[in-house]
Amino acid sequence: MLSTGDALVCDLGDAIERDPEVRQARRIADAARKRLVVCMTGSQDVIDPAEAQRMLDAFRNAVAHAEDAEDRVLLHRGLLTSVEAGRRAAGRRPVSSRSDEPARTGRDVRRIRRGGVARAVAWALALVAGGAVGVALARWLGVRPPLSRW
Repeated sequence: MLSTGDALVCDLGDAIERDPEVRQARRIADAARKRLVVCMTGSQDVIDPAEAQRMLDAFRNAVAHAEDAEDRVLLHRGLLTSVEAGRRAAGRRPVSSRSDEPARTGRDVRRIRRGGVARAVAWALALVAGGAVGVALARWLGVRPPLSRW
């Protein structure tokens, strides 16, 4: 006997399987997997580690893309929130470690810090300017602030 929950899961599975973006992403992941297998089946002397790493990275990216497409189907059906989809996507793409990043010089680090301070100052000035425009607009329209009860 097929219950309502089983029918929902079957329909959802069919919806995911029939989605063109999911199908395309899975085909790409399958092609990347085959390329990785072909790259790794040679003898140890023939395998190029850099090429094998590129193939592995391409395969991981293709699988993550396929899972993102599946999440978009769930999001479209209302079975996944955008926040949860973002968490799942962040889990699939972990933050790179320090050793993966190129070495930065002291000058580059200063430029990055200065950009962060400049951005914070710009936002603060924009907030003050927005408040000033709001007050001027309220005075021009004749809006009075509520009276204090204290």
